[in-house]
Amino acid sequence: MSGCDKCYGTGYLDAGTDARGIPLTKPCPCQIAKDTVRNVNRAWANLTSAPKITRSPLSAYTGGNVYVTATDATLRAHLRHVGLRGGPYWYFKVVTDSDLMTAWLSPAALVGKEILDPDAATVSTEKATLVDLVDPPELLVIRLGVKSARNSAMGEVLLEALYHRAHVGKPTWVVDQPTRRFDPSHIAFSEDGLHHIQQWHHAVLDDVQPGLAIELVTGNVESPQGAAPRPTGSLTLSAGYSSPGASTGTTTRIERPEATVKKRNVKGFK
Repeated sequence: MSGCDKCYGTGYLDAGTDARGIPLTKPCPCQIAKDTVRNVNRAWANLTSAPKITRSPLSAYTGGNVYVTATDATLRAHLRHVGLRGGPYWYFKVVTDSDLMTAWLSPAALVGKEILDPDAATVSTEKATLVDLVDPPELLVIRLGVKSARNSAMGEVLLEALYHRAHVGKPTWVVDQPTRRFDPSHIAFSEDGLHHIQQWHHAVLDDVQPGLAIELVTGNVESPQGAAPRPTGSLTLSAGYSSPGASTGTTTRIERPEATVKKRNVKGFK
């Protein structure tokens, strides 16, 4: 930012004065870029180091629920693309199934109860309850497959998180991996949880590589050609309900141009 020829390192530009003659300022594009990068990395550590891609079908669903199947590297590339276009103030957050369990067990730890889950031997008090973790983000991305130690309540904890997001009307993305699908063998699986997310659009993302192809499975929705307006329809579904056409998907393949190598730019992000 110190090399910016617009703000000369201050981060702000002159915006004139108001009706009372008080000077006004506005953020410089270089400051907005810096704040946006910081916001993306706050959502998922070092997310901006992921490969650059030219477009993502997930851009069309920042205001809706999506069930995503992708490797971690591919997910990071798509979230980087979407996050950098969300601006510095868009609050999206990536959490894991292990984070959900830790937050769910926190009240027990605070009152001194014994915790037998090895993954939560040291329970953080940063998030006092599950609601404290899953409620605030505008978009919550739940990455499954991180929790390793079995806990009989894991399926119900995930379901509770999904139901709470549905209750407050906020969008949620649930992500599994091609080698660890959300099926009866998954540690976080429940029949109700599967029924809940099967009513959403399902995006199956191929690995990020030259000539990348993305297979997008949607419910009668055209594949986006770039960032699209956020959906204005229902964002979430309560347990036991389905949306018309949600269970009948159509498949469209989107051929992606070759991924480009990210270059350093001191005045902003690429």
